[in-house]
Amino acid sequence: MEDALVPLVYVDRVPAAARVPRQVRIWNHAVTVVAAAVMALAGWQNRWISDDGLIAVRTVRQLLAGNGPVFNVGERVEANTSTAWTYLVAAVSWLSRGDVAYVAVLLGLACTVGAVVSAMAGTVRLYGGARRFLPAGVLIVLALPPFWDFATSGLETGLVFLWIGLSWWLLVRAAREGPVLPLVVVLGLAPLVRPELALVYPVFFGVLLMLRWPGWRAATRWFALSVALPVAYQIFRMGYYGLLVPNTALAKEAGESRWARGLLYAGDTVLTYQLVGPMLAVIPLSLWACRRRRDLLVAAAPLTAGVLMLLYVLRVGGDFMHARMMLPALLLLLLPAMVLPLHAVTALACATVGLWAVVCAVALRVPYGQAVGPDGIADERGFYVVWTGDPHPVTAESYARARPTPLSTGDATGLHVPGLEPVPLRTDRPARLAVSGTVLGTVSAQFPLDVLVVDQLGLANALGSHMALACGQRVGHEKPLPVEYIYADYMAPGAPLADERLRAEVERIRGELAGGRFRELLDATRAPLTVNRFWDNLVGAPARTAFRFPTANAPCPS
Repeated sequence: MEDALVPLVYVDRVPAAARVPRQVRIWNHAVTVVAAAVMALAGWQNRWISDDGLIAVRTVRQLLAGNGPVFNVGERVEANTSTAWTYLVAAVSWLSRGDVAYVAVLLGLACTVGAVVSAMAGTVRLYGGARRFLPAGVLIVLALPPFWDFATSGLETGLVFLWIGLSWWLLVRAAREGPVLPLVVVLGLAPLVRPELALVYPVFFGVLLMLRWPGWRAATRWFALSVALPVAYQIFRMGYYGLLVPNTALAKEAGESRWARGLLYAGDTVLTYQLVGPMLAVIPLSLWACRRRRDLLVAAAPLTAGVLMLLYVLRVGGDFMHARMMLPALLLLLLPAMVLPLHAVTALACATVGLWAVVCAVALRVPYGQAVGPDGIADERGFYVVWTGDPHPVTAESYARARPTPLSTGDATGLHVPGLEPVPLRTDRPARLAVSGTVLGTVSAQFPLDVLVVDQLGLANALGSHMALACGQRVGHEKPLPVEYIYADYMAPGAPLADERLRAEVERIRGELAGGRFRELLDATRAPLTVNRFWDNLVGAPARTAFRFPTANAPCPS
């Protein structure tokens, strides 16, 4: 009869702790503590910060220095994908007065460990804590080397894990007459944590409404509360940066469909670690273990969201970092199976997954370890361990020492492009020195904040991100800005160039940049931010986001 009720409601009138035998509580807590400890140890043993993490670090440093959430002084470009990560790292760095890079590493590890704890706690609560539980899906998480690598990395991945785990725990609590407003607020943070998490939001929010329907007025209030902060930030983004999305989304053309490349990327993860077997061993059992229709509905939420996230990864073509984009989808799919109630069937499944976990943790690795594979996917941590010569590169200094440049010491001035003659810098740029490069985090780590670092791949460059795709080799590396555009944009007018062909092309491009869509684009990011400029940026954001220009001489990397 209970299952026929709408909405599906379950009331715990007796505190759960009072109904659970002490030995059972100790067992279940021990399973969670051991899992958290293993995750913390594995993440710490693989601690590092990626080159892309250093890009985020520079934005945080600019913010703390009072220059705004920008990569370069005087250029309003959103070079970080995760808004929440930027401001979280900034807040902790400001409070602790610690090195921003090291703070990002430690914060990522703390978020990942917190994700494991909250995910397991949510699953225990789903099945009812009065039983002993066995580690199941959590073994898959703990055994996968990519989870170890991206527990840190300086990127927002750890925060993504925490948002998923915390949303799951709050959803299960709300399903059992727990508080609703914390879940509503946390769910609303989805696009600020990572834009594609907006796919998870309607699934979790929809299940909440099915379980706890409060009436139309209250449901509208819940929705308004959840979207208030993301909407406010979106207005700020459009007015401040002049775009609908982070600049990184343009640089990587996140709106394109690349299913074949996405399948290749997914296969690189699934086949390397033989994931089909262990996931099939535990996910169906998680549904079998659900006692009520309400529990099945709750368990279906992360499974549905995980499929949507997987489809998103396939559609956009994945990423150039091995497994990184696959991890949130895998975590979502495993949430209902993080632990399973003790039973002969579940014990056999968990033992099987445990054997796989040992083999995976010890032996399963990508065949292109510490390098970029033939498909353009990289063992990112291994690559930068070799690049820096440091087994744990956790600060900008590790990267600066590995690739020192004489420009970082002394009083160099002008515009410097690797392999070409230096030229005078435009006098209207707020710097004495501008340097360009493709390994952006490493280059920026070597210079103070008042030096312009020109990104040749478009992540932090408004002009480069609006190029049409020029290469089809690696996600995020497909818009190499031709040097002619860099000279035309940053070189002082009238500066001599020995190469006559280059000089003529620079002058032609400079004429293009002086008017039309180009001028409007550059003014949106560089003109003083007055009220009128903010409004023009706001209303012009859709057309500006869609603007692309073709180039015929982009230097595609080999």
